[in-house]
Amino acid sequence: MSAKPSVLASTIPGAQSMKQSTPGEERRSSYRVLLRVRASIHVALQGKPVTFETVTLSVSNHGALVVLKQSLPCETRLVLEHSGTKERVACKVARISREMPEGFHVPLEFDSPAPNFWRIAFPPADWRPPEDL
Repeated sequence: MSAKPSVLASTIPGAQSMKQSTPGEERRSSYRVLLRVRASIHVALQGKPVTFETVTLSVSNHGALVVLKQSLPCETRLVLEHSGTKERVACKVARISREMPEGFHVPLEFDSPAPNFWRIAFPPADWRPPEDL
């Protein structure tokens, strides 16, 4: 089932396609949309397998921003499992986590694009939000 993100999710300001970014801007390879999805993170910490339950804050074809009770080091390899579909995707921690009141915001990057992983239709590359929002 596909949901159009225009009603339930909105694009995040500054999240642009790479070809339209200007120097000095944060560059993204696809749009992110605000979407809460329950997921599990499977990772080896100090040689032992550990699973964390998490929820996404935003998602894209290339990864997600998730909330965890603890930080994970940058470049940590892990497997993200979509709780609804049980589909898994290999990924890594893309940048340093930010500590926030609800937990650590951990940015994840898929090893390769997975446009169907989240089961939503992302905006086309040339999409722009209406000016009156």
